[in-house]
Amino acid sequence: MATNQPGDQLLFELRAREAWSQRDYTQGRIISGQAVELALAEENDAAWWNMTFLQAECLREEGLVEESVKLAHSLKVHPLTKHSPALAARVRTLLSVGLHGLGQLRDAVEEASAAVKIANTDGSPTDLNISGQLALIAALADSDKLDEAWDECLVLSTFITPEVHTQAAGKAYWAIGNVAFMRHEVADGTRFHSLAARNLSPNNDLDLWARFNRASAALRLAAGVVDAETLECIERAETASSIVGGNERDQLELSLTRAHWLVLTGQLNAAVKRLRPICAEGTILASQTAGEANLLLGRALAGRGDDIEALNYLDTSRILFVQAGAHDRAEHVAVLIDSLTQPEEDAS
Repeated sequence: MATNQPGDQLLFELRAREAWSQRDYTQGRIISGQAVELALAEENDAAWWNMTFLQAECLREEGLVEESVKLAHSLKVHPLTKHSPALAARVRTLLSVGLHGLGQLRDAVEEASAAVKIANTDGSPTDLNISGQLALIAALADSDKLDEAWDECLVLSTFITPEVHTQAAGKAYWAIGNVAFMRHEVADGTRFHSLAARNLSPNNDLDLWARFNRASAALRLAAGVVDAETLECIERAETASSIVGGNERDQLELSLTRAHWLVLTGQLNAAVKRLRPICAEGTILASQTAGEANLLLGRALAGRGDDIEALNYLDTSRILFVQAGAHDRAEHVAVLIDSLTQPEEDAS
């Protein structure tokens, strides 16, 4: 039976972090899991915490969000976390991002709010403040609390200094632009996304570049901006994604963005063809994202006269938005449903 040698723990940690840096998340999860087992055997709490955190991050990036959240919960109650504000801020941010991905927006807001509060009172490093703010803004925005999200954007802007790494600054500008677009302040959204694009380089992180362009296109489309620049964002995201791959959730979200473009440009048959498989795989997506997919399919079907089938998808969309806590969007869908059923009632 093989015995562990001195230095094995450090070797596993280095290999796990190298896999993470190479975006080999499956390998990173496997190796960090081995490091966790070794840390348990050696009663090395610090190594156990760090490798469990990395394991949870890898799971999230693989699209295994429920498993990631379970590990995050185990870290949240660990004694090391309870005695370290910095670790508590990190893990509650991780938990918020995971809960957001599961569509549990109220809990995501709660965890991110706690992370921000801890980071602000602890005098933590700027990156902890920024990551907490990013999680809070995203959860608030998807919860339709856009005024609160914008207030947090103003707080986030105070952390963007010349000393901040360009990638962190890019993520911050990206988040601020997102909320501006969601508030239908298109000029501000475009300006902040332009600042994000200057700070995010495809040479430094092609996967992040793909996600940024997809998200930028999605927010522009949601604001009704259907122009050449929006199409360029979609095409850049598709090109980058074809190189880096990405998990199934990433691929579905990118396909959903292209489908949204098809709906808004009147290519309804092509949109329906693309949206059907996305909605069929909706359990992979966050509830609010699956709600958007069903809403788009309902709109496309109604647009070509298939009202009865459209109502089925619209009702599913409304339920998913309610489930996610996005009640304003649920009400918007209810109005669409009424507009399709009202003529029938009038006829009777």
